[in-house]
Amino acid sequence: MARLQILELPEGASDDRPPFVLVIDEATEETAESLNEVGISTAELIGARTVLVFSETVEIPANDTTAYLAVGEAEERAEPQRLDERAIQAEEKLKAFMDKRYAVEQDRKAALLDAVGMDRTRDWDDICNAAVGLRKERDAQAEALERVRRSSIKPEFMNAQQEHPAVWRHGYECGVLAAKAATRQRDESTVKS
Repeated sequence: MARLQILELPEGASDDRPPFVLVIDEATEETAESLNEVGISTAELIGARTVLVFSETVEIPANDTTAYLAVGEAEERAEPQRLDERAIQAEEKLKAFMDKRYAVEQDRKAALLDAVGMDRTRDWDDICNAAVGLRKERDAQAEALERVRRSSIKPEFMNAQQEHPAVWRHGYECGVLAAKAATRQRDESTVKS
C-alpha cells in the first residue's frame, strides 16, 4: 500500500508558509502512472512544490518515527487495531490538511478574480491572460503619459497660412500645459471639492 510523506523544504524570503514536497512511496506501477499524469495539478491543488512518486520505499530522515514505534511496540502487539486507528487518523489529518490548503488556494483565486474584475467561474489561465492584458494596457498608458510629459509647448510645425499665428501658438501652448497638468499626481488633501 502506498505511503504519503511530507518533505519540508527550506523556507524562502517570499514564502508565506514553509514549502514542501509530497512524497508517495511503495506505489504500484499503476498508481505511479496515474499519479504522474495528475502530479502537477495535484501539487498545485494541495500547495506542494511537486509530487514525487516512487515504487520503492523512501525514508525521509525528518519523518523517522522509529523512536515512537519502539516505545509503543508492546502496546501495538497487544492491540493491533490501534495501528488501523492511527492509519485512519493520519489519513483524516492529511485529508483535512489538503482540504484546508485547497480552501486557501480557492480564496486566493477568488481574490485575484475580484481584483481583475472577473466572475468566479474562471480558471487560472483566464487569470493569467487577464493579468497580461492589464499589464499591456498599463504599459501603453504609461507610454502615452510619458509622451505627453515630454511634449514641447512650442509646436514643431504649423500651417504657414494661419491667420493669427500668435493666437494659434498660444492655444497650442495652453493645450499642452493643460495635458501635462492632467498627468501629474494629485494630492487629494489640497484639492478643493
